[in-house]
Amino acid sequence: MTQDHPSLLSPTAAVEICTPARLHLGMLSFGVAGGRSFGGVGVMIDRPGVQLRIRRAKRYEATGPLADRAVAFAKACVEAWRLGERVACGIEVIDVPGSHAGLGSGTQLGLAVAAGMRQLYRPRAEAQGQQAERRFDIRDAVELARGVGRGRRSCVGIYGFSGGGLIVEGGRLMPADRVAEDDATRSFSPLLARVHLPEQWRCVVFSMRNAVGLHGDAEKQAFASLPPVTLEISAELSRIALMDLWPAAVEGRFAEFSDAVLRYGRLAGQPFAEVSSRLPHAQATERLIDSLVAIGARGSAQSSWGPTVMACCESPAAADAVVGQFAKNDLSRSYNTTIARFDTQGAVLRDIVWNPAQDTARP
Repeated sequence: MTQDHPSLLSPTAAVEICTPARLHLGMLSFGVAGGRSFGGVGVMIDRPGVQLRIRRAKRYEATGPLADRAVAFAKACVEAWRLGERVACGIEVIDVPGSHAGLGSGTQLGLAVAAGMRQLYRPRAEAQGQQAERRFDIRDAVELARGVGRGRRSCVGIYGFSGGGLIVEGGRLMPADRVAEDDATRSFSPLLARVHLPEQWRCVVFSMRNAVGLHGDAEKQAFASLPPVTLEISAELSRIALMDLWPAAVEGRFAEFSDAVLRYGRLAGQPFAEVSSRLPHAQATERLIDSLVAIGARGSAQSSWGPTVMACCESPAAADAVVGQFAKNDLSRSYNTTIARFDTQGAVLRDIVWNPAQDTARP
């Protein structure tokens, strides 16, 4: 992208973007030189997601949670797409999941900001014939991810942004010589399969209060210190994902699906146990999953490094029952619970009329 004369810009002056949240059930492989790393299984849920508004502006302004991070993503787009020094934006972050909690907030926030920047500053000719409400395909999501530097490891959140669903990704092919790649040329983990889970199924999300998972430099150091995932574990994870979990999802077989979620999550965590066991929330997370299984919520698993845990339920009533039973557990004092739908659409962008001075917006 290059900077265009203002008369050539999209007529859109402000947009609102809403995204789902991402749960990551674990990686298929990691650390095998010349092989694929970071592939795995994840699922998108409709809450707690990202909601933000973004408008063209003469200088960068932002309000709401993670406002500074949202501005950093906008500036990354300007640099990556060479939009020019005169380009800026105002951002209102209305809602965003907690950072480093296993909900994919960084990727969804980055992609949402990038989607807004692209819509506001793309050439007018590209905007012709667009509907007021827009969704994203895989090509869109990858372009946006390059703009904000996301997708260096897992791409579940990127593909989930473009259409929701349960996702299996194959992993990035890692060069044996570890040659550095820039964002314009680096590969992305390919999407192997996507399925939208049955509409009546629900996901209970347990988020530990005042706890965060491994992230930043500590996460990079952890990956650098971990031994490669063994071929035997990768093979069994692949078998569970593609022969148990995936067919059960396609056929709507809830019991088989739940059993596969539990087995996949537990096995995927084994290669990272040495590091994850040292996290403050590790024992509580293990106790939580065990207690959920004991009350019949067998489809339970930790997301990423935690401290978030998901529990699959066959219906809204079953989800209510799980929340009610969990409330009697001593662990309930440490967790917030949310009943979510499994997302089937991904992110949505809408044109809005926004008056920042009055803090009002409408479609």
